[in-house]
Amino acid sequence: MAFRYSYTATMTQVARDSDDNITGSSEVSFACDYQPNVNNTSINVAGSNVPIAYQLFVPKSVTYEFPIGTDVICNGSKGSIALSVLGKFGTEIYVKG
Repeated sequence: MAFRYSYTATMTQVARDSDDNITGSSEVSFACDYQPNVNNTSINVAGSNVPIAYQLFVPKSVTYEFPIGTDVICNGSKGSIALSVLGKFGTEIYVKG
């Protein structure tokens, strides 16, 4: 597994109370597979074409939520999550620049 998910990404995880108010945040890191070759690709999100800077594949063992709009950094590339899709083998994350 270490060979397959050899990159580390970082994002801000937000904690919320029962009224959905933000009560704090912390930086979290997680293992992933970084795919920069999707640069200049667009995906359809809610009827809009969104240009994608890179894609991350996250193993199923990572249990964080990946909300749309969350800032993420991997391999020096910064962006925000445009779409995350939970699949059989883990989460596929599309990041816009």
